[in-house]
Amino acid sequence: MLTFEKQSLSDTTKLAQNLAAFLSIGDLLLLYGDLGSGKTAFTRSLVQALGADKNVIVNSPTFTILQQYKGHGLVFPIYHFDAYRLENIGAADQGFEDYINGDGLTIIEWPQFMADILPGEYLKIEFVYDKDKRDITISASGDHYRKLLEQL
Repeated sequence: MLTFEKQSLSDTTKLAQNLAAFLSIGDLLLLYGDLGSGKTAFTRSLVQALGADKNVIVNSPTFTILQQYKGHGLVFPIYHFDAYRLENIGAADQGFEDYINGDGLTIIEWPQFMADILPGEYLKIEFVYDKDKRDITISASGDHYRKLLEQL
């Protein structure tokens, strides 16, 4: 487990850039944290670090649940979920399984609401924000992600 304390937006961007260098097709990132804790800002920096040109707009896909980023300079597709609206219904039987461990990188905000379809291996990124601090903790589940965390 790695913890980065007192992260500014600039620090968060640097962390996303560093992580991007180690990500590959099939990787799964689970982003935990309260509203406004930095999950979408981190995702935006990560998508840019993976080569997206300025035409790619990264927003939280709260109302659509899934935003797909393909082309525009990216070396592989990125599937960005915001599962907040799945709190009461879960993710089973909605076809979301097709994106996880598929042909691109999958990033899920509010993954606890998709727990019914998530595999046992992933990189967990937890954002804690209050008026005094913004901490980011990264932990790994599975050998692939433990190695990735060691490299980071």
